[in-house]
Amino acid sequence: MRKSTKSQIQANPALAREFPERLTELEAELRHHLARKTADRPLKAIHELTEAEIARTKVLQFTLGKHSYAAGHDDVTYSGSNHARGVRHIRFYAEGKNVLDIEGDFEAQQFGSNFRFQNMDVYVPGDWEVHFLKLTDDLRNYAEKRKFAFKKKRDAEQARLHRGR
Repeated sequence: MRKSTKSQIQANPALAREFPERLTELEAELRHHLARKTADRPLKAIHELTEAEIARTKVLQFTLGKHSYAAGHDDVTYSGSNHARGVRHIRFYAEGKNVLDIEGDFEAQQFGSNFRFQNMDVYVPGDWEVHFLKLTDDLRNYAEKRKFAFKKKRDAEQARLHRGR
């Protein structure tokens, strides 16, 4: 018999408050993941990223180790908004089961969609939390490294231009 362990989230409820932002970032990155060159992909730990459908929601399904996960969103637009504004549900699935579902307002604009988190509809504690945290930490660390590299390159170019005056 397997000993049950408390999830990291139950031990630290402050982490649960981070989940909506982390899920939003992860789902957006998954949508762009296949379009990036392999060397430019921040989520190097995931494998077999494919489009799928779970409970009538289009998702991007992937494996992380021996576990299967998926993330996706669906929108319900406000009438008369020409599909530009509405309510968005972003969901995370572990082994085909919805374990995290957040809801918020979205507004599609010229440079992309804005999402404002409102509430967490589903949260099922489990082993998936550790993998979710690791994956989103990797994504955040990659973004920070890219910002630092860009800043370093920009500063070097500004110094070169300043010396040329």
